[in-house]
Amino acid sequence: MVEYLAESRKTFSRIGIGFGAFLLVSLVLQFPIGVMMGLLTKVGITVSADVLMIVNSLLMYAVGGGITYLIIKDLPLAEERERITSSPSFFITAFFICISLLYIGNMVSLILMGIVNGIQGKPTINPIGEVIDQMNTWGIFLSMVVMAPIFEELFFRKLLIDRVRQYGDKTAIIVSGFVFGLSHGNFYQFFYAFALGAVFSYIYLRTGKVIYTIIFHAIINFMGSIVALYILQYQWLSAVYGLFILVSIIAGVVLFIFHWKNLIFNQGEKPVASVVGSGFCNFGMVLFFLLSAAMFLMSEIIS
Repeated sequence: MVEYLAESRKTFSRIGIGFGAFLLVSLVLQFPIGVMMGLLTKVGITVSADVLMIVNSLLMYAVGGGITYLIIKDLPLAEERERITSSPSFFITAFFICISLLYIGNMVSLILMGIVNGIQGKPTINPIGEVIDQMNTWGIFLSMVVMAPIFEELFFRKLLIDRVRQYGDKTAIIVSGFVFGLSHGNFYQFFYAFALGAVFSYIYLRTGKVIYTIIFHAIINFMGSIVALYILQYQWLSAVYGLFILVSIIAGVVLFIFHWKNLIFNQGEKPVASVVGSGFCNFGMVLFFLLSAAMFLMSEIIS
């Protein structure tokens, strides 16, 4: 039993180190990119926010993601099992639940950060909204609707879940959701990113195909960035879209409550007694949390 617990902690510790490396690369890259932008500005070359975002994302995914892959790729994969062929109703239900979690999580973040910033006496500024406001449509689409869904689903779902679902579906969902949420590096995105990451994890576990979560991720990012940005320009369209979102939120909550008892969670070949004890109380995950905290703090200082 002791050896079994030690093995599971080593696995999760290595995962924490792997994704901690991803965060560390993201932090370290800010300096050379900032220096490069400064040098280009001095010689009269202005770099747009779109190019900056795309270059930064490519480097983060290529370098940080590559290091993460090398660190955890040799961890044992879970045994193959029969996947459930999902019906259209499964995906429709998941869509409405995702919409509800996106907006409820966003509201929770705004309320909490509003309280914190109110105590500090500074305005509530969403750093993601600030970035989007400076970008063109093509830049938003390429970085947030194409690149982010593909790379993030490959890293946070396929790479991660394939190596931890042996400890049970619930463990895989919680760990994937938390790592995904914390890797966004700011309070504004954590709550809805964690919730969406959990739903994406469940979809991947049930279907075994990461393409489905990539599509879901792309749709959610598209609605939260490009659609929301352009609809605000038309008052009547904003009213219609607002009604659609309200209905979707209510539908998502109702569907989640209705289907909760029907959710399927496999125990896995090596189920753990405690997700917290085995999954998070280890060196690698603690290191990952500390790096996440550093990114959250930097996000608040910069804003």
